[in-house]
Amino acid sequence: MDNPITLSIRDARAGYATLDILNGVTLDVPQGEFVALMGPNGAGKSTLLKTVFGMTTFKGGEIKWQGEHIERLATREILGRGISYVPQGRCNFPLMTVQENLEMAAYTIRDGKVKAERDYVLELFPSLAKRRKTLAGNMSGGEQQLLEVAMAVLQRPKLLLVDEPSVGLSPAAVGIVFDELLRLRDTGMTILLVEQNTKKAMEVADRAVILRLGEVIWDGSPAEITHDELGELFLTGKMRGERELEAAHSNSLSR
Repeated sequence: MDNPITLSIRDARAGYATLDILNGVTLDVPQGEFVALMGPNGAGKSTLLKTVFGMTTFKGGEIKWQGEHIERLATREILGRGISYVPQGRCNFPLMTVQENLEMAAYTIRDGKVKAERDYVLELFPSLAKRRKTLAGNMSGGEQQLLEVAMAVLQRPKLLLVDEPSVGLSPAAVGIVFDELLRLRDTGMTILLVEQNTKKAMEVADRAVILRLGEVIWDGSPAEITHDELGELFLTGKMRGERELEAAHSNSLSR
């Protein structure tokens, strides 16, 4: 049986103040699915994550999470509904230890439960438990990225929004980070990922969604599209076959 749709986006239009970025995005994300958002720079991928998390100017359409409208909620309220966000780039406290960073991430949790939640995350990420007394700024880029994922997971989200986790990482570190994301998916967590490393994203995702100019132009299984077709979509917004049919039709009209 197919998993129920937990995140439903309909004709979402959003941006920053007067700048429009999303131009009518429609997308369904089933529970427990790993969905990769891809597309050229400026396609609206990161903006879509921020819009779900209440960090943009929402201009129309609707976003439902577990059947509830969230498009007008504040970010803190969305976090309380079970959605966490891992921003692009370093977003930890480099002069604090791993343990202190996790405690900072527990800012919405009552004091009496902070230790339990911190220990839960350290158990979930054994490699971080070994470095709990290490300053975050003294760790490798891959370790810092794992810490930032752990800080988001500390809120025990049902949906994890992850923006460009591979940026600045070595291939080995990228592999480790994506292995951890897959492990989270296997616990039942839903993951919506923005990633420019298309090869890696296509390897791990259950589904690929391609955006261009603020719209979804392709949505399907990674197995249904080749790397060359992916490049065509990024550049032109159309599959090679579609372009050839259009060219043939244009030629026939010109005769």
